[in-house]
Amino acid sequence: MYEEFENKEKKVEIEPTIQWQEDDFQKSKLNELSRPLYQENFIETPKKKNNFLRYAAVGFAGMFAGAIIFAGAAAYTTSKMPKSSGVAQISNSQGAGTQISTLADGTLSIVEIAKKAGPSVVGVVNKKTVNTFFGSQAEEQGGGSGIIIKSDGYIITNNHVIEGATDVKVVLNTGKEYTAKIVGSDEKTDLAVIKIDATDLQPAELGKSAELEVGEVAVAIGNPMGQEFAGSVTAGVISALNRTMNVQGRQYTLVQTDAAINPGNSGGALVNKYGKVIGINTVKIGATGFEGMGFAIPIDEAMPVINELLDGGYVKGRPIIGISPREITPQMAKRYNMPEGIYVLEVSPFSGAEKAGIKVSDVIIKADGTNILTIDQLNKARDKHKAGETMTFDIIRDGQTKTFSVVLGEEKPSN
Repeated sequence: MYEEFENKEKKVEIEPTIQWQEDDFQKSKLNELSRPLYQENFIETPKKKNNFLRYAAVGFAGMFAGAIIFAGAAAYTTSKMPKSSGVAQISNSQGAGTQISTLADGTLSIVEIAKKAGPSVVGVVNKKTVNTFFGSQAEEQGGGSGIIIKSDGYIITNNHVIEGATDVKVVLNTGKEYTAKIVGSDEKTDLAVIKIDATDLQPAELGKSAELEVGEVAVAIGNPMGQEFAGSVTAGVISALNRTMNVQGRQYTLVQTDAAINPGNSGGALVNKYGKVIGINTVKIGATGFEGMGFAIPIDEAMPVINELLDGGYVKGRPIIGISPREITPQMAKRYNMPEGIYVLEVSPFSGAEKAGIKVSDVIIKADGTNILTIDQLNKARDKHKAGETMTFDIIRDGQTKTFSVVLGEEKPSN
């Protein structure tokens, strides 16, 4: 699944490209590089035949002194070397053990990170039925990645990877395929949980994104461009924390990394130096002039939503007003002689807004006493509440200002 990056001023649409890089060195260049950069000329000094015993004595004395110095240096070096913390044993999906060596502080090499976390990353293939230009229907296939979080087949991924899918399949790192069912999804956070009928899977070990530091090692594991490149591992660093991004009209707080993230990596794992998942890869900036800017949902923010999806299939208690809004910009207000604010395009039947008396064409100018000019401001004011709580709205209708109290409903999946 591919993403596009959107900011307030400009929307950049990105098309995936495959760029093959070849080694352009010619054989002549390689031969030239293989020659030494310089050569030393040795002048042989004539050997003297006398004083053999004196040279021999000096030689033995030098050897003895050297042995003492070497022994002392070896003892000092051994005392200063970090002690190994031993070998950690992890099991893959076939039950066989994989030896993972750790340093004294528990950190792993990139090779060992891939061995530890790789078996927990899967491919997610979705099929959708779409309407063609000629009015007929066709099947469209897309894909992404996922992370095993329970040994009995529960997998987390991005919502956009499975959104609208009529059929979802999971491909393990062994190549074995399973049909998956959607347990729950959340468009607001771009998270989803799917389930396959399997046991003895290797769940990923989860870390803490709150403990991340800028500059530490980050490894992305996933399936860029689909199953052909399944299990690809890219490495980099944590470039930044708490990046606020607008993606397709929604705001996210993300971890930034320069580990390569490409279409198909969505839903895959961003792993720290201990081989623990600290993020779910979700988006990249991929326009001309941008390089090495990938983003992941922090695992600390993802898990409360994941747990809600596991429990009931949706995030409980999320408030909803019950209107379809549209911003009235200063230009629109001037052109149509309207107040700036939020125009009510539609009122949902049986919603708190309808019960309170809000109507189509009303213009919201305040929420809980605060001026409201944008949908983002309206959403932030709403999200300070829980379902069942009351908000007040100042609305302009027919040139007059009226105040309404709305009991917020609960947002639930439509299906």
